[in-house]
Formats: sequence, structure tokens, C-alpha cells
Amino acid sequence: MARRDPHSYTDLDQGEVTHLNLDVLVDFEHHCLAGTATLTLKSPVSGPIDLDTRDLTIDRIATADDQEVAWTLAPTESFMGAKLTVELPPGTDRFSIHYRTAREASALQWLEPAQTAGKTHPYLFSQCQPIHARSMVPIQDSPRVRFGYDARITVPAPLTAVMSAAPGDRRAAPKPDQAVFQFSMPQPIPAYLLALAVGNLEARELGPRSRVYAEPEMIESAAWEFADVDKMLLAAEELFSPYRWERFDFLVMPPSFPYGGMENPRLTFLTPTLLAGDRSLVNVLAHELAHSWTGNLVTNATMNDFWLNEGFTVWAERRILERLADEEAVALASAIGYNGLLGEIERFGEDSPLTHLKTDLSGQDPDEVYSVVPYEKGYLFVALLEQTVGRERFAQFIRDYIERFGFTSITTEEFEAFVEQNLPGTLQKVGAEQWIRAPGIPSNSPRFESSALNQTQTLAADWSTGARPEAAVAQKWSPELWQIYLQGLPKQIAVEDCALLDETFHLSGSKNAEILSCWLKIAAASAYEPTFDRIDKFLGSMGRMKFVKPLFKTLQGGATTQALARRIFAKYADSYHPIARKGLEQILGL
Repeated sequence: MARRDPHSYTDLDQGEVTHLNLDVLVDFEHHCLAGTATLTLKSPVSGPIDLDTRDLTIDRIATADDQEVAWTLAPTESFMGAKLTVELPPGTDRFSIHYRTAREASALQWLEPAQTAGKTHPYLFSQCQPIHARSMVPIQDSPRVRFGYDARITVPAPLTAVMSAAPGDRRAAPKPDQAVFQFSMPQPIPAYLLALAVGNLEARELGPRSRVYAEPEMIESAAWEFADVDKMLLAAEELFSPYRWERFDFLVMPPSFPYGGMENPRLTFLTPTLLAGDRSLVNVLAHELAHSWTGNLVTNATMNDFWLNEGFTVWAERRILERLADEEAVALASAIGYNGLLGEIERFGEDSPLTHLKTDLSGQDPDEVYSVVPYEKGYLFVALLEQTVGRERFAQFIRDYIERFGFTSITTEEFEAFVEQNLPGTLQKVGAEQWIRAPGIPSNSPRFESSALNQTQTLAADWSTGARPEAAVAQKWSPELWQIYLQGLPKQIAVEDCALLDETFHLSGSKNAEILSCWLKIAAASAYEPTFDRIDKFLGSMGRMKFVKPLFKTLQGGATTQALARRIFAKYADSYHPIARKGLEQILGL
């Protein structure tokens, strides 16, 4: 058996899926998708082929000429799900699986009308990364396998379906109370980039290749917040190569979406926490756009190589940011990221193999060890390579890298071989082995500085000696400087100091979720009771794991706030995405 991905039952020696035809009914009453997944193989095969599933009900499997075939569903193996083995007759290159998803499918979140902005219609969305596609469709759920897809999605008539594909065409439905949306995705993607959302949606055109979707109640603010997306797209093309996905549309999600963004090609998903009203958080959109080259075009072969997706994308995001803003903006973003990286190293331990770039996650649920390490340590390593060989030479290297590996999935070792071939001697010069296969941050890590950054970090570091920000100066700080200042303060401060900060700078009223999250963690650790209602509202307003998990962990760690953490979780548990809810239950020991 040639299983080369520790998180998938895929055996490419048995056959390889190259196309998916999906025809499903979205059933809001029973919270399930029901229909058919037709899989086309790279070449005709015979004998068994193993697919990934999780909590799926398989009703029937047949060949293209409707000949039923034998199949077995193995017992569920923890986070891996259950292996589906299909016995294909000789010469089979296409077969169909009739199936239904489970109410508890980990890839799907079903929202009641009250959980949406409009409060009138239900909503469904998927989140397939890292290994949740198998709970939505029986598939080879490994990033090693790439396939195009066509989809026919039947939904209740008032609603709109969107997918990680070209904009859908509305077709005639079999019943008057239904609508059918047809999609076609010509570029091959790994299963984790399969995405579906269904709800009361509107769209606004933002450029010749871009539009934003959102609920009607959010569409105007979303269109304003991301109005400069076309500038981002043009800047990215100048830096990396022509955009190869035709369109860059995106969907502003309901508040329970567990991530800042998800780079589904042709339809990026974005958290509504980015709608700060001042365009101060649009760097997340730049990150998801950058994935169009690093991650979606050149993809990690397994979750052990996740840094290839995220380290390069953070680097690309900050190159776009530099092009659209300036070097100081990059220095501030890098400092914020570095602080996050230090926090993760503290969480895992300085010697933890989870702080390597190349990891071994065999037997581990990738959701449970998710962190910013592959993002920020990966970014520092890529930036070090760029500094070592020079920007012009590295720019050509990146273009060659994307051209060589576009629409493929690679391992860390394949990346290293390509670097050695194209930038000979560079890996040894930068001490790549320490970066890739050793814990922590090597001593030759790049430094990013600016005068404003240095002054703010110094002011925060001198808190214990009595240094405090001057109101007239701090009120003019950018959101990034506020994040850096709050990240640099002691984790716990006196309640009177909490009151001083909040009353002077109105931090609890900030509309910037990044600033608010930093502040509320300090307030929670300091048991500053005047913010407890604000903490409750914040944790009930969205499910973005970047914010809710650290804040719940802080509450759980305080003797006087543990009970508050339990009460808040009990109040909002049903509104969190299954991925987020599972992580919070672990934090709270439930």
C-alpha cells in the first residue's frame, strides 16, 4: 500500500481522481447534503480503490453504465474518519457514489435564521481545510490529489449558492420552491479547497475580475472595506506572475466562520471581523490573494509541509503590503507576527517538534496542533532566503518556482532540491537545517525595524518602571501600533491600570477586532470586572478561532474567571463552528 499522506487513506497506486461531478440537494430541514459524487480517474483501473470519508452514509455505488459495485466502509478511526474501499471492475475510469452527509459533518455549519445578519433565512457554509472535505463528499482527501469539478447544487428558492468555482448559473429547478445552481471549476484543486456556501446573498462588482458577496445587511460595508482589491490583484501580478484563476471573488461570511480567511480559489471566504470601517485589516485579504500563487498553485503535499503554503504566503502578503503601503507597514506587520510566534513557542515549549517547519504529524489531528508557527517562522525563513541572495535574484527564483510547480503539490524535500538547483549553496549558507528541522527561532532570523515600531516597543517594555503612553500621542497611533503596544505589555496588570487605559483610550469600544482582542486578554488576565460584559459580547459576536481560543484560555487560566469562561461557552456553544467548538471544549476541559 502506497500511502504517502499520514492524514489520508489515498493510495495513488490504486488510481487517482482527476475530476468530481457533484449533484446534491441542500436539505436545511435535516441538515444534510444528499446526492451523488461521480469520480473520474486518471486512467482505467481494476480492483480496490480507497477513499476518505467521515460520518457519511453510503447508499449505492455504480459504474458509468449503472453496474452496481461492491464496497466496504471500515470502522471509524478517530479524526481520520472511515476508509471507503470500492471494488472496481476491470477498465473502470468513472463511478458514482450515492451518499448523504451527517448532521454533525465537521466540514459543514448550518445556521438558523437568528444566527445570520438578516435573521430571516438559514445559511450553510463549508470549511474543508485541513481534512474535512471527507465529511462533505467521499474523495481522495489529500493535497497530493488535484481535480477539477462540476457541481449541480439544489437549494431552497429564496437562497443563492456559491462555490470555489466560476460564478454559478441559475437553472430551472425540478420543484417551484427550489433553485438549481450550476458550477464549473476547470483548474485542478486539492479537496481542501472545495467550498460551498448557501444563503441570502447579494453581490457587488469591485473590478473587472472581482466581486464581493455578502448578506444584504453587510454588502455595502463589505464593498467599501475591500474597494481596493483590484489594486492588490495588479500589484500581486507584478510581483509574482499573471493571475491564473480568472476571477478573484470573495464572500464575507457569517460571524461564526472560524478563520480570518480561507483561500478557496475563485471565492475566498473572509471573516466579518475584518469590517473595521477604516480598511485597517485588509491585509488578510492580501494574504488570501497571495495564496493564489503560494498554496493554491504550489501546494504542500501533506500537512507535514504546511509551511510551504503559509510561510511563502505571509512573505507574499507582506511584499504586496510593501508595494501598496511602505516598508514601515511591513515592519509593523512582521513585529505583530513575531509576537504571535513567540507566544506559540511558549505554548508548545522551546524544544517542541511542533515548532519545526517540517513536522511529523502522523497520528495527530492537524486541527489540534494548528498554530502560527508555519506562518511566521516560515515567513522569517523565506525572508532570510530573499535577504541572502538579494531581492532581484529571489524575485526571479519565485517566478521560476511558481512556473515549475504550478498546479502541483510538493514536499519540503522537493523544495530544498529546487533551491539547491537554482540557488546553489544558499541552504547551507542560511543554516536551513536549523530552520526546517529544529525547534525555535534560529539566531540569524531577519530583523524588521522602524522608528515608530522601536519607540512603541520600548514604551511597552518600560511599563513596569512606570512608563505610560501620552494620550495626545497614542490617540494618533495606527491600529498596528496599538496591537504592538498591547502585545508588549505584561499579560496581567493592576485593575487601576486597566481602568486608566480603558478610560483614556476607550479600548473596550474599539471596532478593530485585533485591538479589542489584545485588550480583552489583558483585562481577562487581570480580572478587570468592568470588561466582563464586553468579553461576553465579544465571544458571542463571532467564532474566529484566532480570537476566541486565546481569550477562553485566558479566562480558564484565572481562578476568578474560570466560571465566567464556562458560562459564556454554555451560552454560545451552539453558535460556534464544529472545528472551533472542539478546540474550546479541550481548552475548558469539557
